[in-house]
Amino acid sequence: MLRNFPITDISGAKELDVRPIDNQLSEYRVSWVRDTIKQDGQAYLKQHDNGKGCVLLLVYPQATGNFTGPILTAFEGDTIVVAGTQNGNGFTAFQDIVVDDWVEKNLPAFGLTLRMPLPSFAGKDEALFVFQRRKV
Repeated sequence: MLRNFPITDISGAKELDVRPIDNQLSEYRVSWVRDTIKQDGQAYLKQHDNGKGCVLLLVYPQATGNFTGPILTAFEGDTIVVAGTQNGNGFTAFQDIVVDDWVEKNLPAFGLTLRMPLPSFAGKDEALFVFQRRKV
């Protein structure tokens, strides 16, 4: 969907370069995108200037295995977008804290700019969180 978004027609911005990265660790793995790059996210960021000039999009990141925190900490771009649960049930991102609270506590350079409810699976209470690097 992002790959087909007509951003150049709407705003004149440069075309989106969307790269799906997946470490393949989730036991609930379903591969929806044929050209998914099967690699650890931190390793991918290291090979690509830690994400400078990019947007990091995490879609229902796994809450187990210490995945989300290290990725967010390693990212050096200016925008982070996370689609996940917002009710503290530990289903996505972190088992013991909601992603916006984690970012506030651990990434003071970022501020929450948008928290928008998403249609969700029954009882999961999802949202789209957008964080922007604060201007110094």
